[in-house]
Amino acid sequence: MAGETESRSDEQGSGVEPPVSPKVRRAFGLLERFAPAVGARWAIELWCTPPAIEMSMRMPPGVSAGEPIEATWSGHRIAGESWGDGPPVYLVHGWGGCRAHLGVFVKPLVDAGHRVIAFDLPSHNESDPGALKPGRTTVVECAEAVHAMVRTHGPARAIVAHSLGAKAAAVAVASGAPAERLAFLAPMGDFSWYLDVFADRHGFGRRIRDGLHRRLDRRLGIPLFDTDISTVATRLNNPLALLIVHDPDDPDSAYADSERIVGVWPGATLVTTKGLGRLAHYRILRHRPAINAALDYIGNAPVACANTVAEN
Repeated sequence: MAGETESRSDEQGSGVEPPVSPKVRRAFGLLERFAPAVGARWAIELWCTPPAIEMSMRMPPGVSAGEPIEATWSGHRIAGESWGDGPPVYLVHGWGGCRAHLGVFVKPLVDAGHRVIAFDLPSHNESDPGALKPGRTTVVECAEAVHAMVRTHGPARAIVAHSLGAKAAAVAVASGAPAERLAFLAPMGDFSWYLDVFADRHGFGRRIRDGLHRRLDRRLGIPLFDTDISTVATRLNNPLALLIVHDPDDPDSAYADSERIVGVWPGATLVTTKGLGRLAHYRILRHRPAINAALDYIGNAPVACANTVAEN
């Protein structure tokens, strides 16, 4: 296992995020030697800052503006849009993303009789920050946002989520957000690997890494590794139907972690795409076989549900 972690931590990701400045890496190198506690304080603020992902923030062609909606938790506002009528399907974007990134699902899900709800996670796009400074958030706050949306707008017929959004959705349903099924595209894997990659990118070693981990546990209020989907699966009283769609080329979220999730989540299914390359983590959101797999899995809205909504 140690060898696997070392080989995986050498990955630098897709290149969507800019490289870390050499000055920052040198500073972390010095802090690793002489002041690891100071380095850990700096590292946690960087960890909790979503990157600016260079992808369109507009809905795909043919998707008009939806009805503005919102939800709140502990006074924090989450902004979103909805389209159509029927049982709700929620779209949850990834770290550094926005609600438009899953916009390709809007029209086919509405045509299938669903109400589609897409929203921005805390400190992303139009949503307010949570308890941290503006521009910062955590996986636990993102899970709170998912739970707040479902609590406000109704039990989920399905939740479609990408990357960190999949972690947030899993934590939300484990804490009681009602949902029938989950469809995860390139879900974020275990945080142990991300800690290693983060340390490699920023040029620090075990002392700051371990301090960062301890600080994250305190900031989240739960152990960081308890938010890993493979761990969340063990806490579900009634495991939900789960589909994972992932590409082995993905350098930003390990395909092996999706295999592990399917191995511990009863009844889960893994659909493997092929050949999406170094940008697989984001290309999967526009890859027609991946999209169709999720749409087929969700299917049409149950007739009884559609009729009830129409009558109301």
